[in-house]
Amino acid sequence: MPNYRGFTLIELMVTIAVLAIMVAIAVPSFTSLIQNNRTTSLHHEILGAIQLARSEAVKRRKDVIICRTENQNVCANGTNWAAGWLVREVGGDVVKVWDPVAGMALTGPNAGVVFHSSGMADAIANFVTTSSSCTSGAKYAIGVSLTGSSTTNKTGCP
Repeated sequence: MPNYRGFTLIELMVTIAVLAIMVAIAVPSFTSLIQNNRTTSLHHEILGAIQLARSEAVKRRKDVIICRTENQNVCANGTNWAAGWLVREVGGDVVKVWDPVAGMALTGPNAGVVFHSSGMADAIANFVTTSSSCTSGAKYAIGVSLTGSSTTNKTGCP
């Protein structure tokens, strides 16, 4: 009798069924992991933008603002910063622009934050980054003090 090597059709079907069950169990946890990583990335982006605005104010010896934008060129009032934000000299050139973020929630001060040439901010400001649903996962809060320093706090979504 010949000796055949390989898998039978039944063995292949059982293997595929076991693999499908494992994938069905793993996918929800990967979704949560991806949302947490996106929230962390957005947190680092806005924190970097705040630090860039402060350092540019000191370097240029001029007032620099970080503000919400809708057209990638001028500041717009509003607390929903997911539409994009920019750093620019007050009454001058745009330093850097960030594109809108999809599926994420970013709230910040209505009129932005102005940093003076001393590195100090004109007002206390708070930013919050979360996923748009925020039923589970991370929620980051960034506080900007009058001295211009930033503090961060990570909490869980309610």
